Amino acid sequence: MNTRLVLIVIFGFLFLQTSVLSAQTRSGGSSRAARPIKFFSGQNGVLFDLGLYYGQSEAVADPSLGNEWKDNLSVYDIKLGYITESGFYYGAEYSTRTHSANSINLDASTGNTAAVGFGYFVGNGFHIRAFYRIDETFGDYKNGTGYQADAGYMVNMSSHFYIGFVVSHRQTKFTRNDVLANFEYWTRKETFPMLTAGFIID
Repeated sequence: MNTRLVLIVIFGFLFLQTSVLSAQTRSGGSSRAARPIKFFSGQNGVLFDLGLYYGQSEAVADPSLGNEWKDNLSVYDIKLGYITESGFYYGAEYSTRTHSANSINLDASTGNTAAVGFGYFVGNGFHIRAFYRIDETFGDYKNGTGYQADAGYMVNMSSHFYIGFVVSHRQTKFTRNDVLANFEYWTRKETFPMLTAGFIID
């Protein structure tokens, strides 16, 4: 599954959801289970959600020389926070990533970080959250700090469970690498479309 396929799935889901809501409205049926979360209605509580990204990339210089490069990347974001009746969010995150082994990196590379953040949930299902990433690691890179900004949309599948998507931008500066000589720093910038699922506890 590549980024283009993920985006197609997301927009396909949103189109289908909109069609279902329109059909329910025309038929006079209840669309309560498919409405976006309405935090302005006074619903507050603990929010637990999981974000997932999976992507593939590859490059070929000359197959006859065996100069091929392929990489599979998976990213998981686990968030736990509290939403006030006004829609403000305060929480924490644990993020992990894995790069598959390839001809350049013979071993799989993994990384993880903790983060703290805040955000705001609009009554129509849209939300924004920002996180400060603390002491991030990735392979031989250590002491990473940076930020993460998420903008997303969610719809209720039941009164407490939802699914949706997030566009997540993150930037991290690593200042330690014990393998590379004369290493000063390395800054990584990336943006992912992520599928999300979670639930809220009143």
